[in-house]
Amino acid sequence: MKPLVSLTLAGAVVLAVVAFGPAAPLPKGNPGTLYDPFDGKFALDWKVVRPDADHVSFKKVPGSLVITTQRGSIHGKSQEDRLSEGTLAKNIHLIDIPFKDGDWSATTCVTDFTPVTTYHQAGLILYDDDDNYLKWTYEYNWRKPGGQTFHLVAETAGVPVHDQPEANESGLKKFWLRLCKRGDKYVYAWSAEGEKWTTAGERAWDGKGKRVGLIAKNGGNKDAAELDAAFEFFELRSLAAGKK
Repeated sequence: MKPLVSLTLAGAVVLAVVAFGPAAPLPKGNPGTLYDPFDGKFALDWKVVRPDADHVSFKKVPGSLVITTQRGSIHGKSQEDRLSEGTLAKNIHLIDIPFKDGDWSATTCVTDFTPVTTYHQAGLILYDDDDNYLKWTYEYNWRKPGGQTFHLVAETAGVPVHDQPEANESGLKKFWLRLCKRGDKYVYAWSAEGEKWTTAGERAWDGKGKRVGLIAKNGGNKDAAELDAAFEFFELRSLAAGKK
């Protein structure tokens, strides 16, 4: 497979098809829904920023894509960050959003991931490059410090804006995350059982927003243990504008 290479102001960002064999064809059912059950292979055409196959597995948790966190950051001016010492996040899994300018929702479920130290995190990311993204994750509550929290970061031109919602929950063994594009706003929500959703907030973001997917990492914390984040599925669904 030939990697796709894109150069950004922050440095070289490699987008490559992850090395688990060729991607399966896109689903032929509802053209407005892309779904990957992670049943031992990829069902969607995933591309991966800085792939590291040693930290990705379909075998650790059958029926899930396991991304093992490791040191690496995309926060702020990553190349100038003293904490990460320029170490960039790996294994950011992305798919192209085919709905052009329409509204959409992206949803995933993560199991058995308990972040226990600063910058442990896993969740969803809307990604243009290392300096322009919107990230919605479950992570260690470094502000408290202690426990876990849902947390949003919207970064434009290397300048991050944070939101740690008041409606939150610590100690979850399984959680669902959702990002919804609604016109020029992005709504972020979470669920503890996949049925009842808590809308945590909404935010405008000036990025192009052409790719969305999954991220799990330790940030720049060189002392953080590597943890497995098991993603049970990924769904990207087209939404009729103005409808919930």
